[in-house]
Amino acid sequence: MANCPNCNRRLRITDWRPNCPGCGVNLMFYGFEERFYEDAKRSELSMASMRVGSKRTKAGLAGSFWAKVRLCVAILPLASFLLPWGKISAQMPFGAKVWQAGILGFMNLFMGSAAESPYLLSVWGKDFAGKGEVKELMAQGLPFLQSMWGGEWSPLFQKGVILFGITALAVVLALLVAILSLFSFASLKRMSRIAGVLGVLGALACAGGFVAGILLRNASAALANPIFSGAMGYGALLGLAMFACTAVVNLMLAKKGVDVQFAEGDVERRAIWEKIKSGEIQLADLPFPVVETAETREREAMIEEEIGGTAA
Repeated sequence: MANCPNCNRRLRITDWRPNCPGCGVNLMFYGFEERFYEDAKRSELSMASMRVGSKRTKAGLAGSFWAKVRLCVAILPLASFLLPWGKISAQMPFGAKVWQAGILGFMNLFMGSAAESPYLLSVWGKDFAGKGEVKELMAQGLPFLQSMWGGEWSPLFQKGVILFGITALAVVLALLVAILSLFSFASLKRMSRIAGVLGVLGALACAGGFVAGILLRNASAALANPIFSGAMGYGALLGLAMFACTAVVNLMLAKKGVDVQFAEGDVERRAIWEKIKSGEIQLADLPFPVVETAETREREAMIEEEIGGTAA
């Protein structure tokens, strides 16, 4: 059985009354006032902390003109890769194979098409190669492009692989820019600054990709091969514009910041709540209300007026 919280008397199973047989304290309501104020203080601090976090999140997402603009343009660099930067084509009898430098092209490059590969390979093996290794490379896509690095058509494929590598780097940068832009409310200025720098790097990558596309086109024209050819695309220019846009928006937001308006006392309450959670201070050591504001003073005056005494 339990002990009395007041006198520590051992309670027996026959002690069924609500009062302790030793000291007479009401066992159900003993310490009720202390627990009530402890819960009230905990509620005051935790709710204030939640309000501060919520307002910071909302302000980081759409708390200013630049924040709203960033919310609209954050994923534009990633979406710009739907337009290819360039391509390499293999024109074979009764079929063709195209490798595009873009999101859709990368998906086809790594995943392949189960429907078309066997047929194209049969044509390739019968009319041109005759080696199982070449047919297997053709099926794998990316290893095939790598295998052509030092072959007869190396000037074309070298420019193509360089273009694909720059495009892949730009895709990674675009993904990072989108993630940092959408979640920068965690540390608004620092993450916005990082996103802005990544946007500048992405713009430089797009410029390099455009140059690589021009070199690919020139290499294709110089090779003049009826089977393999290369062409440049204009996705790099679109990506350059989108990266530049996000870089400007993020850097402006990092410079200007966002003015967040908090309710009186909420920031102080949040700081106290963090100390409570870390164990630096205890709820029992705090007054109630924990932080005096105009709202709490008005509430206390109303209670005093109603009961005709002093509020606890």
